[in-house]
Amino acid sequence: MRNVRLFIYRPIPFSLICSLLFLPSACIDPVEPEFEYREGLLFIEGFASTVPGTSFVLINESSTEFGVYAVNFVTGASVNFENTDTGAMVALNEVVGAYQTPFDFFASPGENWKLNITLADGRTYESTPELVLDAVPIDNIEVDYDPELAFREMDGGKFVPGHSVSVSFQDPADRANYYYWTYRTYENLDFCEKCREGVFRDDECRSFPIDGRGRRYFDYTCDVECWKIRFPESISILDDKFSNGKNISKLPIGDILLYTKENMVVEVQQFSLTPAAYDYYKVLKDIIDNSSGLNAPPPAALIGNLTNRNNADEFVFGRFTAAATSVASIFIDRSAIEDPELEAREPIVQEAFGDPLPPPITTIAPCSETKFRTAITPPGWIEQ
Repeated sequence: MRNVRLFIYRPIPFSLICSLLFLPSACIDPVEPEFEYREGLLFIEGFASTVPGTSFVLINESSTEFGVYAVNFVTGASVNFENTDTGAMVALNEVVGAYQTPFDFFASPGENWKLNITLADGRTYESTPELVLDAVPIDNIEVDYDPELAFREMDGGKFVPGHSVSVSFQDPADRANYYYWTYRTYENLDFCEKCREGVFRDDECRSFPIDGRGRRYFDYTCDVECWKIRFPESISILDDKFSNGKNISKLPIGDILLYTKENMVVEVQQFSLTPAAYDYYKVLKDIIDNSSGLNAPPPAALIGNLTNRNNADEFVFGRFTAAATSVASIFIDRSAIEDPELEAREPIVQEAFGDPLPPPITTIAPCSETKFRTAITPPGWIEQ
């Protein structure tokens, strides 16, 4: 089944951003490299898509908090897309963890778009214009379960269960095509908040001494039906150099580990990239995969298309991409899976009348919209 989804933005996971922020201190002969962490580095990721509701911009900055390395979302920025053919400007709105376009915005093939950003401190950034190509439709999605899907360094190292995701489509023969895939999964969420050493009051967890309960947290049921959203931690791309014009069948694009056995919807986005965008994500994938080991020659420079308007010497991680997009989704019933799930579940502890807690006694919390949670029914969801 093929569906369109609002509120689609795919952030590069925290672990991948961190891998880019640990920069080599020098380029020398292959030896064990030295790394240093730098504060104040920006990582910007933006997509202008041909599917309504799927365009977004993420702005993150590296920092050190209490001796811990972190990457924080940058709030308070003025962000817009500019159509360089017509001069039209589309302002993006800040939500929790992202900037997004109005629901009805979409780019069209043949248009050229650029990204403009002004941070709260006055720094301004812009991208080079990006041409929107034609989308290539997804013909089919398949999700296959494997009890030994991937090897993970847990409990001494072992194979863990999960689902492999693959796509099928017809590659056009009239041009070179460059693809980039991402996906998101939706799992039903029963509890929207867990407050440790505190209680949920006034829409947030507030510190409060918990005595005599035997546990140090309270769980709060979602006030409406709610879904947890997960994103991939890898990059999947393809150059059709050796498959031009062919029917691509069951091409693997990612793995979904069995974190829970809740039923889920898998929603796949297939982007048609320009050669420059593909080259960028190819280098990013090489850095993340690190398939040749630490002592291998470094990959090509990770050069995006973003610059500081007032300081051309500042290096900005990330890229703005205008991409034709195809979206498709599939529902997965996981009720028959017998393998244990990977996420340990703590016993449910809820407030009860008579507890020595600040009134009112509370057992529910809102399903607020974030990057990782939504109350909007995902396309293809089937009630059981």
